[in-house]
Amino acid sequence: MDLSKLKSFIVVAEELNFRKSAEILGMSQPPLTRLISSFEEELSTKLFERTTRQVKLTGAGIFLLKEGRDIISKVESIEKEVRSIGKLKSGVLNIGFSTTTFMASLPQIIEEFRDRFPRIKFQLHQESRNRIRKGLKSAHFDICFLEGEIPEPGFEKYAVHDEVLGVLLPKKHPLTKKKEIELSELKNETIILHPKKDSGNFYDTIIQLFKQSGIKPKVYVKNERESCPILVATGKGVSLTILGAQNFAPADTQFVPIKKLYLPVSVFWVPENRNPSLKTFLSFVTESNVLKDRKAECLMDVMKL
Repeated sequence: MDLSKLKSFIVVAEELNFRKSAEILGMSQPPLTRLISSFEEELSTKLFERTTRQVKLTGAGIFLLKEGRDIISKVESIEKEVRSIGKLKSGVLNIGFSTTTFMASLPQIIEEFRDRFPRIKFQLHQESRNRIRKGLKSAHFDICFLEGEIPEPGFEKYAVHDEVLGVLLPKKHPLTKKKEIELSELKNETIILHPKKDSGNFYDTIIQLFKQSGIKPKVYVKNERESCPILVATGKGVSLTILGAQNFAPADTQFVPIKKLYLPVSVFWVPENRNPSLKTFLSFVTESNVLKDRKAECLMDVMKL
Protein backbone atom coordinates (compact mmCIF):
# COMPACT_ATOMS: atom_id res chain seq x y z
CA MET A 1 0.00 0.00 0.00
CA ASP A 2 1.34 3.41 -1.06
CA LEU A 3 1.62 5.51 2.11
CA SER A 4 1.45 8.80 0.19
CA LYS A 5 -1.87 7.73 -1.34
CA LEU A 6 -3.08 6.58 2.07
CA LYS A 7 -2.24 9.99 3.57
CA SER A 8 -4.12 11.74 0.74
CA PHE A 9 -7.09 9.43 1.25
CA ILE A 10 -7.19 10.27 4.97
CA VAL A 11 -7.31 14.01 4.22
CA VAL A 12 -10.20 13.55 1.76
CA ALA A 13 -11.99 11.15 4.14
CA GLU A 14 -11.78 13.69 6.95
CA GLU A 15 -12.83 16.69 4.85
CA LEU A 16 -15.32 14.92 2.53
CA ASN A 17 -14.57 17.71 0.07
CA PHE A 18 -12.15 17.24 -2.84
CA ARG A 19 -11.56 20.94 -3.47
CA LYS A 20 -10.74 21.71 0.15
CA SER A 21 -8.63 18.55 0.46
CA ALA A 22 -6.63 19.55 -2.63
CA GLU A 23 -5.86 22.92 -1.04
CA ILE A 24 -4.69 21.25 2.17
CA LEU A 25 -2.46 18.90 0.18
CA GLY A 26 -1.09 21.74 -1.96
CA MET A 27 -2.32 20.38 -5.28
CA SER A 28 -5.13 21.02 -7.72
CA GLN A 29 -8.35 19.02 -7.60
CA PRO A 30 -8.07 16.96 -10.84
CA PRO A 31 -4.78 15.23 -9.86
CA LEU A 32 -6.24 14.46 -6.42
CA THR A 33 -9.35 12.95 -8.00
CA ARG A 34 -7.15 10.78 -10.25
CA LEU A 35 -5.00 9.76 -7.28
CA ILE A 36 -8.03 8.59 -5.27
CA SER A 37 -9.43 6.74 -8.29
CA SER A 38 -6.07 5.01 -8.76
CA PHE A 39 -6.02 4.09 -5.06
CA GLU A 40 -9.50 2.57 -5.34
CA GLU A 41 -8.41 0.55 -8.38
CA GLU A 42 -5.39 -0.79 -6.50
CA LEU A 43 -7.65 -1.90 -3.64
CA SER A 44 -10.36 -3.16 -6.02
CA THR A 45 -13.04 -1.39 -4.00
CA LYS A 46 -14.84 1.93 -3.80
CA LEU A 47 -13.85 4.12 -0.88
CA PHE A 48 -16.19 7.04 -1.59
CA GLU A 49 -19.72 7.53 -2.84
CA ARG A 50 -19.58 10.70 -4.94
CA THR A 51 -22.46 12.78 -6.27
CA THR A 52 -22.62 16.38 -7.49
CA ARG A 53 -23.83 17.40 -4.04
CA GLN A 54 -21.81 15.37 -1.55
CA VAL A 55 -19.02 12.94 -0.86
CA LYS A 56 -19.59 10.03 1.56
CA LEU A 57 -17.41 7.20 2.75
CA THR A 58 -18.36 3.64 1.87
CA GLY A 59 -18.11 0.90 4.48
CA ALA A 60 -14.65 0.04 3.17
CA GLY A 61 -13.71 3.72 3.34
CA ILE A 62 -14.82 4.00 6.98
CA PHE A 63 -12.73 0.94 7.86
CA LEU A 64 -9.68 2.22 5.97
CA LEU A 65 -9.90 5.64 7.61
CA LYS A 66 -9.69 4.11 11.09
CA GLU A 67 -6.97 1.61 10.27
CA GLY A 68 -5.11 4.05 8.04
CA ARG A 69 -4.78 6.58 10.84
CA ASP A 70 -3.26 3.87 13.03
CA ILE A 71 -0.84 2.85 10.25
CA ILE A 72 0.35 6.41 9.63
CA SER A 73 0.72 7.03 13.36
CA LYS A 74 2.77 3.84 13.74
CA VAL A 75 4.98 4.68 10.76
CA GLU A 76 5.63 8.18 12.10
CA SER A 77 6.48 6.73 15.50
CA ILE A 78 8.93 4.27 13.92
CA GLU A 79 10.55 7.03 11.88
CA LYS A 80 10.97 9.12 15.02
CA GLU A 81 12.54 6.23 16.95
CA VAL A 82 14.89 5.37 14.07
CA ARG A 83 16.08 8.98 13.85
CA SER A 84 16.55 9.06 17.62
CA ILE A 85 18.61 5.86 17.61
CA GLY A 86 20.61 7.06 14.61
CA LYS A 87 21.56 10.25 16.45
CA LEU A 88 22.58 8.38 19.61
CA LYS A 89 26.31 8.88 20.01
CA SER A 90 26.83 7.85 23.62
CA GLY A 91 24.92 6.90 26.73
CA VAL A 92 24.84 4.92 29.96
CA LEU A 93 22.69 1.89 30.72
CA ASN A 94 22.24 0.57 34.27
CA ILE A 95 21.58 -3.18 34.22
CA GLY A 96 20.50 -5.27 37.19
CA PHE A 97 21.00 -9.02 37.06
CA SER A 98 20.98 -12.14 39.17
CA THR A 99 23.88 -14.57 39.36
CA THR A 100 21.84 -17.07 37.37
CA THR A 101 21.13 -14.76 34.45
CA PHE A 102 24.75 -13.57 34.33
CA MET A 103 25.83 -17.15 33.82
CA ALA A 104 23.05 -17.77 31.30
CA SER A 105 23.12 -14.98 28.76
CA LEU A 106 24.29 -11.55 29.86
CA PRO A 107 27.99 -11.68 28.89
CA GLN A 108 27.28 -12.70 25.30
CA ILE A 109 24.57 -10.06 24.84
CA ILE A 110 26.75 -7.27 26.26
CA GLU A 111 29.78 -8.29 24.20
CA GLU A 112 27.85 -8.21 20.92
CA PHE A 113 26.04 -4.99 21.81
CA ARG A 114 29.35 -3.26 22.60
CA ASP A 115 30.66 -4.25 19.18
CA ARG A 116 27.72 -2.43 17.59
CA PHE A 117 27.43 0.51 20.00
CA PRO A 118 30.88 1.02 21.57
CA ARG A 119 30.06 4.45 23.04
CA ILE A 120 27.15 3.21 25.15
CA LYS A 121 28.56 2.28 28.55
CA PHE A 122 27.20 -0.25 31.04
CA GLN A 123 26.85 -0.05 34.80
CA LEU A 124 26.31 -3.65 35.95
CA HIS A 125 24.67 -4.45 39.29
CA GLN A 126 24.48 -8.01 40.63
CA GLU A 127 21.73 -8.10 43.24
CA SER A 128 19.05 -10.32 44.76
CA ARG A 129 15.76 -10.61 42.89
CA ASN A 130 14.02 -8.44 45.44
CA ARG A 131 16.57 -5.63 45.19
CA ILE A 132 16.51 -5.81 41.41
CA ARG A 133 12.72 -5.45 41.40
CA LYS A 134 12.89 -2.43 43.70
CA GLY A 135 15.74 -0.89 41.70
CA LEU A 136 13.78 -1.21 38.49
CA LYS A 137 10.72 0.47 40.01
CA SER A 138 12.81 3.33 41.42
CA ALA A 139 14.64 3.84 38.08
CA HIS A 140 17.98 2.93 39.70
CA PHE A 141 18.16 0.28 36.97
CA ASP A 142 17.09 0.84 33.36
CA ILE A 143 16.65 -2.84 32.64
CA CYS A 144 17.20 -6.17 34.37
CA PHE A 145 17.79 -9.79 33.44
CA LEU A 146 15.91 -12.30 35.56
CA GLU A 147 14.82 -15.90 35.43
CA GLY A 148 11.08 -16.52 35.70
CA GLU A 149 8.59 -13.71 36.34
CA ILE A 150 8.16 -10.53 38.37
CA PRO A 151 4.74 -11.26 39.89
CA GLU A 152 3.38 -7.70 39.94
CA PRO A 153 2.14 -5.14 37.39
CA GLY A 154 4.08 -2.20 35.96
CA PHE A 155 6.82 -4.02 34.06
CA GLU A 156 7.31 -4.90 30.40
CA LYS A 157 9.01 -8.20 29.57
CA TYR A 158 10.76 -9.86 26.65
CA ALA A 159 11.68 -13.55 26.86
CA VAL A 160 15.30 -13.91 25.77
CA HIS A 161 15.59 -17.69 25.80
CA ASP A 162 15.00 -20.85 27.82
CA GLU A 163 17.91 -22.12 29.86
CA VAL A 164 18.43 -25.81 30.66
CA LEU A 165 17.69 -26.47 34.33
CA GLY A 166 19.68 -29.10 36.18
CA VAL A 167 21.35 -29.97 39.45
CA LEU A 168 24.85 -29.24 40.71
CA LEU A 169 26.20 -32.33 42.49
CA PRO A 170 29.39 -33.31 44.33
CA LYS A 171 31.77 -34.90 41.82
CA LYS A 172 31.55 -38.36 43.42
CA HIS A 173 27.75 -38.39 43.66
CA PRO A 174 26.24 -41.52 41.96
CA LEU A 175 23.94 -39.38 39.77
CA THR A 176 26.94 -37.77 38.04
CA LYS A 177 27.29 -40.96 36.00
CA LYS A 178 24.05 -40.12 34.17
CA LYS A 179 23.67 -37.80 31.17
CA GLU A 180 20.38 -36.48 32.59
CA ILE A 181 18.07 -37.33 35.46
CA GLU A 182 14.44 -37.20 36.48
CA LEU A 183 13.51 -34.69 39.17
CA SER A 184 12.17 -37.59 41.26
CA GLU A 185 15.73 -38.94 41.58
CA LEU A 186 16.47 -36.05 43.96
CA LYS A 187 13.80 -37.09 46.46
CA ASN A 188 16.34 -38.13 49.11
CA GLU A 189 18.67 -35.16 48.60
CA THR A 190 18.97 -31.96 50.61
CA ILE A 191 18.15 -29.07 48.30
CA ILE A 192 20.19 -25.90 48.88
CA LEU A 193 18.19 -22.73 48.25
CA HIS A 194 18.69 -18.99 48.56
CA PRO A 195 16.46 -17.30 51.18
CA LYS A 196 12.97 -16.65 49.89
CA LYS A 197 13.30 -12.90 50.52
CA ASP A 198 16.24 -12.77 48.09
CA SER A 199 15.10 -15.22 45.44
CA GLY A 200 11.49 -14.07 44.99
CA ASN A 201 9.23 -16.63 43.37
CA PHE A 202 12.17 -18.83 42.36
CA TYR A 203 12.13 -20.38 45.84
CA ASP A 204 8.41 -21.15 45.51
CA THR A 205 8.96 -22.46 41.99
CA ILE A 206 11.49 -25.06 43.10
CA ILE A 207 9.24 -26.21 45.94
CA GLN A 208 6.29 -26.38 43.55
CA LEU A 209 8.26 -28.44 41.04
CA PHE A 210 8.98 -31.05 43.67
CA LYS A 211 5.38 -30.95 44.89
CA GLN A 212 4.13 -31.66 41.36
CA SER A 213 6.37 -34.73 41.35
CA GLY A 214 4.92 -35.88 44.67
CA ILE A 215 8.05 -35.00 46.64
CA LYS A 216 8.45 -32.98 49.83
CA PRO A 217 12.12 -31.98 49.59
CA LYS A 218 14.53 -31.53 52.45
CA VAL A 219 15.66 -27.92 52.19
CA TYR A 220 18.74 -26.12 53.44
CA VAL A 221 18.41 -22.32 53.18
CA LYS A 222 21.86 -20.81 52.88
CA ASN A 223 22.83 -17.56 54.57
CA GLU A 224 24.24 -14.56 52.71
CA ARG A 225 27.84 -15.49 53.53
CA GLU A 226 27.53 -18.98 52.07
CA SER A 227 28.00 -20.01 48.44
CA CYS A 228 25.76 -22.65 46.86
CA PRO A 229 28.58 -24.24 44.78
CA ILE A 230 30.89 -24.40 47.82
CA LEU A 231 28.12 -25.94 49.93
CA VAL A 232 27.59 -28.56 47.20
CA ALA A 233 31.32 -29.29 46.98
CA THR A 234 31.52 -29.81 50.75
CA GLY A 235 28.58 -32.24 50.78
CA LYS A 236 25.96 -30.01 52.40
CA GLY A 237 23.44 -30.82 49.67
CA VAL A 238 22.68 -30.27 45.98
CA SER A 239 21.62 -27.12 44.15
CA LEU A 240 19.18 -26.64 41.28
CA THR A 241 20.70 -24.25 38.78
CA ILE A 242 21.23 -23.66 35.05
CA LEU A 243 23.62 -25.18 32.53
CA GLY A 244 25.83 -22.08 32.49
CA ALA A 245 26.57 -22.51 36.20
CA GLN A 246 29.02 -25.33 35.49
CA ASN A 247 31.46 -22.77 34.06
CA PHE A 248 31.67 -21.08 37.48
CA ALA A 249 31.39 -24.11 39.76
CA PRO A 250 34.28 -25.70 41.72
CA ALA A 251 36.18 -28.50 40.01
CA ASP A 252 34.89 -31.06 42.51
CA THR A 253 31.25 -30.53 41.44
CA GLN A 254 29.34 -31.57 38.33
CA PHE A 255 26.19 -30.33 36.60
CA VAL A 256 23.58 -32.85 35.40
CA PRO A 257 20.52 -31.70 33.39
CA ILE A 258 17.02 -32.54 34.61
CA LYS A 259 14.82 -33.99 31.86
CA LYS A 260 12.46 -31.52 30.18
CA LEU A 261 12.97 -28.72 32.68
CA TYR A 262 13.86 -25.27 31.43
CA LEU A 263 14.14 -21.89 33.09
CA PRO A 264 12.90 -18.88 31.08
CA VAL A 265 15.32 -15.94 31.14
CA SER A 266 13.80 -12.53 30.32
CA VAL A 267 14.59 -8.83 30.29
CA PHE A 268 12.30 -6.54 32.29
CA TRP A 269 11.92 -2.77 32.13
CA VAL A 270 9.52 0.00 33.06
CA PRO A 271 7.75 1.37 29.93
CA GLU A 272 7.90 4.96 31.23
CA ASN A 273 11.72 4.91 31.13
CA ARG A 274 12.88 7.44 28.49
CA ASN A 275 16.59 6.61 28.42
CA PRO A 276 17.49 6.57 24.67
CA SER A 277 20.14 3.92 25.36
CA LEU A 278 17.41 1.63 26.72
CA LYS A 279 15.45 1.85 23.47
CA THR A 280 18.58 1.03 21.49
CA PHE A 281 19.40 -1.93 23.74
CA LEU A 282 15.84 -3.30 23.59
CA SER A 283 15.80 -3.06 19.80
CA PHE A 284 19.09 -4.95 19.70
CA VAL A 285 17.94 -7.73 22.04
CA THR A 286 14.51 -8.23 20.46
CA GLU A 287 15.56 -8.00 16.81
CA SER A 288 19.09 -9.34 16.55
CA ASN A 289 18.48 -12.93 17.76
CA VAL A 290 21.76 -12.64 19.60
CA LEU A 291 20.92 -15.90 21.37
CA LYS A 292 19.56 -18.85 19.47
CA ASP A 293 16.13 -19.93 20.71
CA ARG A 294 16.21 -23.06 22.79
CA LYS A 295 12.56 -24.03 22.82
CA ALA A 296 11.60 -25.90 25.93
CA GLU A 297 9.80 -29.20 25.51
CA CYS A 298 8.07 -28.47 28.80
CA LEU A 299 8.08 -24.84 29.89
CA MET A 300 7.74 -24.21 33.59
CA ASP A 301 4.27 -22.77 33.94
CA VAL A 302 4.80 -22.73 37.68
CA MET A 303 7.12 -19.76 37.15
CA LYS A 304 3.92 -17.71 36.96
CA LEU A 305 3.04 -18.34 40.59
